[in-house]
Amino acid sequence: MKKLAIIFFTLFTLSSFQQTPDIEKVLIDINQTFKNMEVKLLHWPEALQPKLGSLKKTAFMAFPKKETKGKLPLLISLHGGGGKTWSLEEQLKRSSEVKGLSLAELAGKDLILLEPNSFEKWDPKTLNIMLDYILKKYTQIDQSRIYVIGHSMGGKGTWEWIQQSPERFAAAGLGGFSGVSENDDFTKLANFPVYGMVGGEDGKNVASAKKMTDLLKAAGNKNVKYIAFPGANHAQGNKMLFSHVACVDWMLTFSNKK
Repeated sequence: MKKLAIIFFTLFTLSSFQQTPDIEKVLIDINQTFKNMEVKLLHWPEALQPKLGSLKKTAFMAFPKKETKGKLPLLISLHGGGGKTWSLEEQLKRSSEVKGLSLAELAGKDLILLEPNSFEKWDPKTLNIMLDYILKKYTQIDQSRIYVIGHSMGGKGTWEWIQQSPERFAAAGLGGFSGVSENDDFTKLANFPVYGMVGGEDGKNVASAKKMTDLLKAAGNKNVKYIAFPGANHAQGNKMLFSHVACVDWMLTFSNKK
């Protein structure tokens, strides 16, 4: 009986694997649906991959479908903890529904969206190496208008990244995580635009998001916004954050051009 169970499980697993949609098929389906953005896959060069720590070998990018002139802002989206174990096909599909790609499509702005994928929590050091590569490769990016957004693990990664390298960004949108404390470096963010977002029923993350924005204001920051989405739990808060076009509109008003 035990041997039969193992055989059944193996056949079921192989069948499930064979039914996993090819990532190119998923990509085609998304681009046939999207009206504003053209989604592409970015494969990190082999020579760069060892420097990118836990980042997966493929990232997602989106560009305006209509022809644009001049430099474009860059919005970087960091996924949550669930993405650590998902296949790239699953991540791509989910991003087109409730993550960065979906937000870029909804916003309909002339911008470039970058969504890296990670096996582990976000590391600002490797994210900076990634960003250096992106800025060299895509010269059409306006380096004074780079923005980052994230929820849950992505929110925590955003918070840590802007504390370490605030000069790289013009604004950030984040939420759905806990652990903000008075020991965080709020002085470096005294003039940094931050949009805090959280599901109103997302447990301890609600207090953490409010604490973050309150401490930013106490540090003298006048460009802070906060919203708790009414009745939203953690998953619903993620969906609300990545459909909150008002956050994108707000962030795009800022530039860190000296």
